[in-house]
Amino acid sequence: MIETQLVFKNEYRLDLRQIQSILFPYVFDSSDTNLIISVQANPTRNYRSAGRIERILIDYPGRVISGSYIVGFSNQEIELPPKGRFKLEFFPNTYLGRTTISIKKILSFEADEN
Repeated sequence: MIETQLVFKNEYRLDLRQIQSILFPYVFDSSDTNLIISVQANPTRNYRSAGRIERILIDYPGRVISGSYIVGFSNQEIELPPKGRFKLEFFPNTYLGRTTISIKKILSFEADEN
C-alpha cells in the first residue's frame, strides 16, 4: 500500500492568458524524494504532454541543477535527489484549458508479499 500526502493542489485556466511558468510554493527536501504529480486537463489542442517541470535548488536561487521532467496527463511519479532543498517550476503547454495540478509526496511504500 502506498501512503501519500497532498502538498500542493491548484486549478488554473491556462487558455485565458498565457502563463510562462508556475512556481509551486512548497519546499521539497531529502525526505520528499518520491513525488506523484497529477495534471488533469482538457486541452484544446492535441498535446502529448502537459509541459515540463524543472527542479530549482533553493540554496542557490535561480540555479537549475538537473534536466527537466516531461509531465504527462493524469498521474506521474518523479524522483528527486536525496540531498538538498528544492522548489519545482512547471512550464505548461499553452491553451490547456481548465487544468488542475496536484503534487503528493510518498510517505511509505509496502510491497505485497504474495
